[in-house]
Amino acid sequence: MDRAVDAVVLLFAVWTVVYHAGLVLRPPTWALLACWAAVSAAIAAAWALRGRRDGRGGRPLWPEPPAPRRSASPPRALALVAVVAGIAAGTCAGLHTSGAPWWGAWVFGLVSAAASAACLLLRRTTAGAPPARERGEDDPGEDGPDAHEPGTEEPAERAEPRTSRWGTPLALATAAGFSVASLFIVNSDGDDAYFVSRSVATAALGRIPFKDVIFTSGKTGPVAGEPPVSSIEVLAGALARIAGVPAASFVYFVLLPVVTFIAVLAAWRLCRAWAPRRAVACFAVAAVYLLWSGLGPASLGSFHLLRMWQGKAVMVSALIPLLYVHLTRWAERRRRGDLVMLAACGVAATGLTSSAAFVLPLAAGAAAVPLIASGRVRTGLAACVAPAYPVAAGLVVALRHHDTSVTGFVGDASDDFRWVLLYSVPGVLAGCALWLAPWTARRGVPALIGAGIAAVITLLLLPGVLHLAADATGAGQVLWRTMWIVPAPVLIGLLATVRIPLPTGARSGGAAALGVLAASLPAAALAVAMIVGGTPVWSAKDGSIVASRPSWKLPAAQVGTAHAVVELARTGGVVVMPPGYMRAVPLLTARVHAADPNTHYLRNLPVPARFVDDRRVLTAAVRRPGGWKPPLGDVRDAVRRAGVVVACTRPRDLRGLALLEQAGLSGRRRVGHLVCVFSAQGPRTP
Repeated sequence: MDRAVDAVVLLFAVWTVVYHAGLVLRPPTWALLACWAAVSAAIAAAWALRGRRDGRGGRPLWPEPPAPRRSASPPRALALVAVVAGIAAGTCAGLHTSGAPWWGAWVFGLVSAAASAACLLLRRTTAGAPPARERGEDDPGEDGPDAHEPGTEEPAERAEPRTSRWGTPLALATAAGFSVASLFIVNSDGDDAYFVSRSVATAALGRIPFKDVIFTSGKTGPVAGEPPVSSIEVLAGALARIAGVPAASFVYFVLLPVVTFIAVLAAWRLCRAWAPRRAVACFAVAAVYLLWSGLGPASLGSFHLLRMWQGKAVMVSALIPLLYVHLTRWAERRRRGDLVMLAACGVAATGLTSSAAFVLPLAAGAAAVPLIASGRVRTGLAACVAPAYPVAAGLVVALRHHDTSVTGFVGDASDDFRWVLLYSVPGVLAGCALWLAPWTARRGVPALIGAGIAAVITLLLLPGVLHLAADATGAGQVLWRTMWIVPAPVLIGLLATVRIPLPTGARSGGAAALGVLAASLPAAALAVAMIVGGTPVWSAKDGSIVASRPSWKLPAAQVGTAHAVVELARTGGVVVMPPGYMRAVPLLTARVHAADPNTHYLRNLPVPARFVDDRRVLTAAVRRPGGWKPPLGDVRDAVRRAGVVVACTRPRDLRGLALLEQAGLSGRRRVGHLVCVFSAQGPRTP
């Protein structure tokens, strides 16, 4: 299964490179798919030949310098400071909405990160410690990757507990369960107006959509701040066109369960790579966290089950854990294949979202800097191959596109933490897990990376840092995604691996059950805390609906009514409906357009102000029965200039319906859950 997941990452990386070449050459999508298949086959053949010649695994590219011996271990007081300060920082960050001072998060965070870094860099290497598999799963000992000579058996596999062998069936069953659940949980997301519409347009046109397809049929430039870097939407549309199925159905019923399955396996792999013991307990707690982290629409759980079909959700849920897995393997083994996978992760991340241009450098830097600081300079510098492609893509976009800024609300550090890592009980757990990661992760490379992640996040939480980055990059509205470098589900799971001290002799004889109880107690306590203090992602409080059958990610009534209205509209026409219904139109067709399926994208469309104002006027006319209605003259001019062919209101919105009829529309008809009027030419017969 690990090889299968890696193969998917490699295949998607190859597709992304082919797609980016297609941005220049502009061939039809069938040619892109054919080129992708040919290149993938050639790379697979070359990889197989090299593996046969070099032998399984290969040798390290270079030996690491021996770690210097220290005369003494770091003071225990320093470790105590790191742990206590980390708990204080996590508590202040998680309880900020309840009145805890925000300065406590970054002040204590700085103390904890600095103390943890000092301890890790000063820790004495223990020579001659027995391998992990000889010690047994409950005793990781002092040896980490640094204690092994280059070229010996893989340290990550030697430190992996035996329980992961029978834990893999549990991970596969969990992945299957998450995949099935993703088909039934409906949580509408306005960003589908962009992401899914690109797949719909690709399937309809058979080509990459370079210009706007949400509001027009390519008559205006692309939405500002949304460069055509990501390739996953075009891949889904191209495959849907070949399969002869609606693009939205392919996205929701094929792509979604597949990437959800991969994301769960990615979390399992990171648990195995980083957990010092009891990887199964770590994974179980991580799964519980994902299911009960529905306190906000930007939480990691909400980006998992609820919107995994979007490329950005795939990156944060699947690719970031896989990146840390391959960073760990590269640092411990330094093999050519691990370096290739790092590069592939960078390319694949670019194909998932343009946010990879700033998320991947932070994640890779969290590993590279500690490696360099610990004396592994070449290994740390080589790890920078991961962000090379996304950074290069970001530079190309900045040079070729006049406006790459993203307008919208720019939150401060406390907002970003609350949105992504949540607040209250889940926020406290995530904060404590973040700053304690150097102490809960397996010694060696995982602990170093954990310290790097804690240091990077602490620096981002400092007052003014994110606003400075927003002013420098123009990406202020999406800089909250910098929190994505925190693999919070796995880090919280690592808390379940903490060993509870037992009395002498408790592990022998009839007291063995006490040891089992002590081992399972942290995981049980964490799971109960998340269930009691969290919100399930399928809860109505999170805006979710559990459908009775696999469904599109919009209420079925809205999809059905919108489809009926689209069938009545003429090719190239504009339809006006209440916002929830207009949101479904870009998911259905590329020939008919809604006046305003998403105001965020309308605001960032490179068009004259009158274009935007007309659509806002039309939306206001039908938004709510008791809401404000624009003047008749403005509605009449907007209907004419926008080319409205069908306009619909809710049945009880008599004021809005009368306003539309006075603006020149007629032929009142009940369509699904709405009442519609039409332009002078009348409705098209379905």
